[in-house]
Amino acid sequence: MPAKILIVEDDLESLKLIGLMLQNRGYQIIAAQNGPQALSKAVNESPDLVLLDVMMPGMDGYEVARRLRADARTASLPIIMLTARGQVTDKVAGFEAGADEYLVKPVHPAELVTRIEALLARSARLGPPVHVPRGKSIGFLGCKGGVGTSTLAVNLGVALIRGPASGKRAILIDIRTGSSTLALQMGLRPQRGLQVLAERDPAGLTADTILTHADRHATGMLVLGGLPEPSGVVPSFTPTHAEALVRALAGELDYVLIDMGTGLEEVNRTLLRFLHYVVVVVEPTRLGLLLAQGLLGMLDTLEVGRHRQGVALVNRAPTSMTPGKDTVEEFLGREIIGIIPPAPELAFQAAERGVPMVMLQPESVVAVQFNHLAQYIASR
Repeated sequence: MPAKILIVEDDLESLKLIGLMLQNRGYQIIAAQNGPQALSKAVNESPDLVLLDVMMPGMDGYEVARRLRADARTASLPIIMLTARGQVTDKVAGFEAGADEYLVKPVHPAELVTRIEALLARSARLGPPVHVPRGKSIGFLGCKGGVGTSTLAVNLGVALIRGPASGKRAILIDIRTGSSTLALQMGLRPQRGLQVLAERDPAGLTADTILTHADRHATGMLVLGGLPEPSGVVPSFTPTHAEALVRALAGELDYVLIDMGTGLEEVNRTLLRFLHYVVVVVEPTRLGLLLAQGLLGMLDTLEVGRHRQGVALVNRAPTSMTPGKDTVEEFLGREIIGIIPPAPELAFQAAERGVPMVMLQPESVVAVQFNHLAQYIASR
């Protein structure tokens, strides 16, 4: 059976031209001339791919893409944006909205067909993505060690539970069973719960079983941290354990926040299949940005949709000495969702006292930025 393509284009002549070209290549065509019509046909006619214009009256293509991704019935639908808007910021906005491909008009028919065929083949190879019920699972992945990934996860988690996720159930997990500071940063005594879970049969990891090993922070945040002992000394999670953990907890809680550490070893690659969103933590230095560029390129290779990626910059040097937001966005080709300013004294006090920065000085500039980032994450 030929693949079915939904073409969303408000210009009738362009719609006819593209439709005829694709029909001649053997595709079945569905047409929509505005956003609401596109959303309705995407649900009711089950296309295999959407070819989406951006500039449309009323609801533009970005909003159409966001709504398709937000609806479980169309969340995995491949989307190619085809538009005259070719600036870097336009492309970043397109990928952030949920596009899998972004092509600038005029595009050669051979290139368009090649992109369509590649995306359809990739979709068929991967099959429908795994959808974890109820909870949002958010990963924090550092582009290198020592960039502050755990600190960001801790403070964002507290800002979330005290702000937009107030009254909801959330857990903060360190996927590493060793070399962990998560519990210590929250003023909790490290427990062996994560180690115990790593030694169990992953088939038996239910939410109730996992939560019996979690601590409860004063904010109400559940915490499942590893031990400060060196990695390799205590049993580690396998990819199967990681999958079972996320599946079970996201089925019961509203937020599952995971400190992934660094690197793309097998456990983290497995997690990326199940996460709703991944925050890549970057230090905006020359070396940090080069490492981040390589990591983000690998996320594309692993087919983690760009609508599921965001970059948070953690500054250690004064911001006057580091590249600006626009420069970094252009270099990385990703949206910067948060910028954490340097606060060495506050960070030192927080570490010494085991109190997250957002609680130690809730009115500080750093706390304000964490709160903004928490609002963004809650809106995803």
